[in-house]
Amino acid sequence: MNPLINPTTHTTSIFLLSILIMAYSPSFSQTDTEIDAINLPALENLLDSAYQNSPLLKSQELLVQQKKIMTSIEKKSWMNALSFNSNYSQGTNNAQTEGVVIPSYTKTSSAWYNAGLSFNISLSTLLNRKNSISISKINQEIEQNNLEEGKSILKKLLFDLYTKVILDEKKLKIRNQAAVFSNLNFSYAEIEYKNNTITLAEFTKIHESKIKSNINYEEAKRNFKLSIVALEELVGIKLN
Repeated sequence: MNPLINPTTHTTSIFLLSILIMAYSPSFSQTDTEIDAINLPALENLLDSAYQNSPLLKSQELLVQQKKIMTSIEKKSWMNALSFNSNYSQGTNNAQTEGVVIPSYTKTSSAWYNAGLSFNISLSTLLNRKNSISISKINQEIEQNNLEEGKSILKKLLFDLYTKVILDEKKLKIRNQAAVFSNLNFSYAEIEYKNNTITLAEFTKIHESKIKSNINYEEAKRNFKLSIVALEELVGIKLN
């Protein structure tokens, strides 16, 4: 046995350490109560929300709708060559009738109305109509493909952020546990140092380890919160 260690003092240290473990554990377990309470919805639900709230997808859907309308207009463009003409006119005619003594006059009114339908289209327009419709359909398909590509990119990004939140939560719990034991170790080292059972160099090393563990814990907590914010921004809803 080391003559520098007093058995009574060592027993007291162990007793104090037990008290510290009971005192520290609840306080540290409550540190992340709010963060640990997060309950991520199913990935499929978050994906639906991301699709509905994405400004880029909304814009792309409008472009697809626009191209559909343009295709419909192109199909009916031949109607531009049709024209309907109509006119109406009304007039009065005076006629003189020879009389024996005094000539007499008669007045008649007439109305004229005619209507017609004409079709006037150039030969080049007629020949290129099929190509114009095909081009319009191609543009519509391009925008539809861009929409599907946007959904695919959004899905991959959502999966990356979703798994990052889960991973950062696990890291936070590990860092939290490391900080708990590091703080307990430091508290025990304080007792040991006061009882001259460890050197100043050993105590300093334990103190530095405690600081590092707490810094790592704070960084893990920050990263976890940032990953949640990024996921919320993507899906457009608040995560509890």
